Amino acid sequence: MGPPSKPQPTPQPPMTTSICTVEASQGTHLFHIAGYSLHERLGPGSFVRSAPFSVGGYDWAVRFFPDGGEGGALVLLLERLTKDVVAKASCHFRFLNQATGKASPKWQVCSMNYKARSVNKRAKVSTFRWNLLMYAQDDGLTIECAVTVVKEPKVSETKNVPVFKEPPSDLSLHLGSLFLEDDTSDVTFKVQGEVICAHKIVLAMRSPVFKAKFYGPEMEENLGCIAVEDVRPAVFKAMLHFIYTDSLPDMDAFGDVDRQEMIRHLLVAADQYEMKRLKLMCKDSLCNSLSVDSVATTLAFAEQHNLCILKDACIEFIAFSNKIDDVVASQGYAHLKRSCPSVLLEVLEKSSKFPRV
Repeated sequence: MGPPSKPQPTPQPPMTTSICTVEASQGTHLFHIAGYSLHERLGPGSFVRSAPFSVGGYDWAVRFFPDGGEGGALVLLLERLTKDVVAKASCHFRFLNQATGKASPKWQVCSMNYKARSVNKRAKVSTFRWNLLMYAQDDGLTIECAVTVVKEPKVSETKNVPVFKEPPSDLSLHLGSLFLEDDTSDVTFKVQGEVICAHKIVLAMRSPVFKAKFYGPEMEENLGCIAVEDVRPAVFKAMLHFIYTDSLPDMDAFGDVDRQEMIRHLLVAADQYEMKRLKLMCKDSLCNSLSVDSVATTLAFAEQHNLCILKDACIEFIAFSNKIDDVVASQGYAHLKRSCPSVLLEVLEKSSKFPRV
C-alpha cells in the first residue's frame, strides 16, 4: 500500500468583491553623519538636519538631536518642508552599519498629519546612546528614515474573484521536526553524561566547526559518541534548537536571572562553534535586558570574554542610571569587584563625564 496522497487545495466558489484601498507612496532616505563624536554634545534642543528628500510629492527632512532627551538620550524627528497643504504620513527610523550590514530594530511612528514646514511632536522617537554603539562605524553613523505618505482612499470596481487558499510553506516545520529525532540521526553527543542525537549535515550547514569535524580533511572515520564536557546539556540543546530552527528556544518559563544566565552560556557556546548570528542575537538580548540587578554580572561576563560592545553598553547603562546604589547592592557587583576591579575605574570615568538622570 503506497503512501497517502497529499490533499489538493479545494477551489472556493467565486464571490463578488469590491475593495476600498488607501494608496501610499514610500521612500527611504539614508542620513550619514560623519564625525559623530563631534555632534554628541550639541546640547538639549540642538539638532542637525538632513538634506531635503521627496516622498509622495512632498519634501521632507530628518532632524537628529544627539542630546535631545532626558539623561542624554538621542531623539529623531521627521519634518515636512513643503508649504501649504497638510500631508498624512508614517515613518520608521533605524540605525545601519553599512560595513557589516547590521541594522538596529525599527522605531515606528504611526500615521499622523504634518503641517507645512513643521514637525509633529508625537512623531518623536528616542533611545539611549548604547543602543547605537554596534551600528557606528569609523566615527560615522547612518540613520535610515523610511517614509510612507498616505493618499486619498479609492474604491475598486465590483469583480468576481475565484479564491484559492494556498497552504503556507512547511519547510521550516519539517526541518525543525528533525530536532532531537533519534530515528534519522547519524551522530550522537554525550554532553556531561546526557546523550543527545543530531544530524551531521544539518550541523555542518550551520557551524564551520562541525563542518570541519564531520567533512573536513582531518575528519574521523568513526566518531562514535562524541564527548562534550565544556557545555551544559540545556545549553547544547538550546544551540541545536537554533541550528535547526534559526531561532532561540522559548525561555518564558525562566525567570529573568536564569534566562540571562542561559543566554550568557549560549553566547559562549556560539563563539566556540563559530556561529556568528547566534552570538550576535545573544549579545543583543543581553544588551536589551540590562537592569540594575543584572548589569554588574553582565559587565563582568563581557570583560572576561572580551565582548567590547556589550561591555560598553553595561558601562553606559550604569553611568546614566540614577540607581547606582542599587547596582552596588546587587549580588553581581561583589563578583565584578573581585574578578574585574579595573573595569570599575572605567565606570567611574564614564559617570563623571555624563550626568545621570
